[in-house]
Amino acid sequence: MSGVVVRSVAAGRARLTVPWVWARPGSAGLVDERLTGIRGFRALRIFPRTGSVVIWMVPDLLDVDRLVGALEEAPPASTPAKPTRSTPDSSTGELARLVVGGAVLAFVALRRLLRRPRITAGSSGLLGAITLFTGLPFFRGALRSLRGRSHPGTDTLVTAATVISLVLRENVVALTVLWLLNIGEFLQTLTLRRTRRAIEELLTIGEERVWLVREGGAEDGAGVEVEVALEEVVPGDVVAVYKHHRIPVDGTVVGGEALVDQAAITGEALPVYARAGAEVYAGTIVTSGSLTIRAASVGADTTVGRIISRVEEAQSDRAPIQTVATRFTQRFVPVSFALAALTYAITRDARRAMTMLLIACPCAAGLATPTAISAAIGNGARRGTLIKGGTHLEGIGRVTAVVFDKTGTLTFGRPLVTSVVTLTDRFTANEVLSLAASGELHARHPLAQAIVAHTEEQHLRAPIHQACEVVLGMGMRAELDGTRLLVGSPALLRQHGVQLMEEAQGWTEQLRSGGETVICIAHDDDLIGLLGVSDAVRSGADTVVRQLRDLGVSRVVLLTGDAPETAHAVADTLGITEVHAHALPEGKLQLIRDLQTEGHTVAMVGDGTNDAPALALSDVGISMGAHSSHVALETADIALPGDDLRQVPAVVELSRHTLRVVRQNYGLAIGVNLLGLIAGAGGSMNPVLAALLHNTSSIAVVGNSARLVNHTPHLPPIADDILMAAPLEDHRVR
Repeated sequence: MSGVVVRSVAAGRARLTVPWVWARPGSAGLVDERLTGIRGFRALRIFPRTGSVVIWMVPDLLDVDRLVGALEEAPPASTPAKPTRSTPDSSTGELARLVVGGAVLAFVALRRLLRRPRITAGSSGLLGAITLFTGLPFFRGALRSLRGRSHPGTDTLVTAATVISLVLRENVVALTVLWLLNIGEFLQTLTLRRTRRAIEELLTIGEERVWLVREGGAEDGAGVEVEVALEEVVPGDVVAVYKHHRIPVDGTVVGGEALVDQAAITGEALPVYARAGAEVYAGTIVTSGSLTIRAASVGADTTVGRIISRVEEAQSDRAPIQTVATRFTQRFVPVSFALAALTYAITRDARRAMTMLLIACPCAAGLATPTAISAAIGNGARRGTLIKGGTHLEGIGRVTAVVFDKTGTLTFGRPLVTSVVTLTDRFTANEVLSLAASGELHARHPLAQAIVAHTEEQHLRAPIHQACEVVLGMGMRAELDGTRLLVGSPALLRQHGVQLMEEAQGWTEQLRSGGETVICIAHDDDLIGLLGVSDAVRSGADTVVRQLRDLGVSRVVLLTGDAPETAHAVADTLGITEVHAHALPEGKLQLIRDLQTEGHTVAMVGDGTNDAPALALSDVGISMGAHSSHVALETADIALPGDDLRQVPAVVELSRHTLRVVRQNYGLAIGVNLLGLIAGAGGSMNPVLAALLHNTSSIAVVGNSARLVNHTPHLPPIADDILMAAPLEDHRVR
């Protein structure tokens, strides 16, 4: 019975659990080899820690039984991990081959310069052995191809050219060619690692030892700070962090106040003010002040730990365009051998045939996509956008429809005071707000907390009432300096004999039509004002919608489980014409299916658990916000750790720019190869020049891709204010 378990199948994507991948992570690379030949296979992501394998197929060709059959048999115990040239050990080997090859070539050049006797047969044998040592990575790759473990590629071409050189006793030529190719490999490895190094430096916690606050031990009863290793800190511990130090844990501030630079996590350009009760993240920097923080998560469980983990997973993912590149390389190899054989048949010149093999090596074409994808993923991570793989980076650039969840995505997801209406000349707007806060001081309802918080933000003082009573479902009744204060719904006022005048009824209807919840404030028997409380739209959300349309997104949809009135009020503010309200998770799924049936490539932007099914079904799921549910974060293909909506059009623009760079890379690689083939066939190029040309095109492709690391999306600026409707005369104060 197979140990492979099918976890989910939807929209051309299948998630399997493969026990041998979890038991032997070093063999995870074999999954790719077993699936590459399956018809309809597009892309793959492997999670060795959990044994999960996510496979993207052409939907009509998705055959789960065939996938299970391909992965059913565990590899033999002796099967080594699939070699790679990007591990630390292999880098040491690359450097050793470069040093040895370079030293030998320098020695040979010196002998010729000094006109010493020619190299003897013994020396020639030693030179041949060094040549073989220098070409080990290429020979191993060719051997895997011969054994059927991988498709013929660049390694096969290089090995064939080297063997021809050794047979012709052109040892120095062979060594020179391999040394130049190793230089190219080494430079490519360094460039490909640049992104990961930059991300790790940006996101690393950076503190090996921290100040742990332990209770007792001091005469005044205060905690004692003890310096300990970061590894000793566990959830629940309290740590102290001072100016210019990085916060080592995710947690809640329990003391002190400080400005914290959270750019590495949330992408916010300006430091945020943190005090007791605020949530802070590991890897952020205290720029002024000091904090004591109760740890909620430590180590790999922190936000920064999860970010690094996701970025590492993204590096191993492949976009469909990368699969095309791989297939291009595989198909080009037989053509290269055919051209070399044809050249030899016509010219009877083995050197010229070897030159054709070297020129035809499709290294640059093979690098065209992965280097660009890697650089773009690093660019996104620097800006707080976590792209979980090349598949999704390509997909987001091709979206034609974007579906936004409302609450917590386009809006803040919490009530805010958005309007204050005064109905009498005896009280100003600030006094109405202060009295409302006085009545709500001891209430725990979210609307009450929103009123109190807004009063504090306006630096207003709320009078302290002498007594209060909660009227369930209606509001609060309080006694203030011998007077009665009512704060709540119109029903609360009617219960206490206070009627809404015609003017108040007009304002109530107007506020409700704008999606605001109305709270009435009555002083004794007089209605003195109204408050409008709503889930305010995020800053710049209207500009984000315009940016998406400018980028070619033809459908922008607002999708919410909220009431139609509230949904349409938000949509009107943002210029969104298509609204679906009262949508349950099943309804959200159906909308995504309908858009896909119409031929759209759909991106879903959400943050809640109820958005997870739609995030999974959409072509690209985007989790929005630092407070996204764990289900949404895990289901989404792109995660935005902060609350900056600008990251949505920015990642679309980044994807499209990346695809342009990929096309440039292909043009550069194929163009150089064609010129080299023409020159090689005409006999005007020797193997050394062929190797140089080969390396030049590869390095040029890598350099062109590296520009993506520092690419800045070209998007219009966004205003910083919260979006709301225009003020209503002088009665309504923001």
